[in-house]
Amino acid sequence: MVNRQGMLIETLLPKDTNGYGNIFGGVIMSIMDKTAGVACWRYAKKRVVTACAERITFHTPITVGEVVYSRATIIHVGRTSMTVEVEVEVENVEKGTTRRGASGLFTMVAMDDEWQPSSVPPWKPETEADIAKWQEVEERRKRK
Repeated sequence: MVNRQGMLIETLLPKDTNGYGNIFGGVIMSIMDKTAGVACWRYAKKRVVTACAERITFHTPITVGEVVYSRATIIHVGRTSMTVEVEVEVENVEKGTTRRGASGLFTMVAMDDEWQPSSVPPWKPETEADIAKWQEVEERRKRK
């Protein structure tokens, strides 16, 4: 089975916050981008770059001192690109609670040693859930 997943865990510090004590959205997006990159790097076994970030939604404020778990799963594979679904879960360790913090889609492109797009291993979905996500990406690509 090919590994299509990546995960990062971060604790957030005061330098990552705005004047209200909430984590900057850009910090969360950076964590999500890194997580997508890890998943694609592991899958393609070559360097990857971000081509697109879309449908990023912040579901709840994230505050300093909370732990962020960012999980990425590749949901579509093209010739050189991979579409990745990223979910962020937030844990308040002191309260023992978790909640959904953010979600989004990232498109990553594999690169060769000359920084040109490079082919990636093919993958086709098998489960109903994977097929539905694959088809959603295909439909979105047709509309562009």
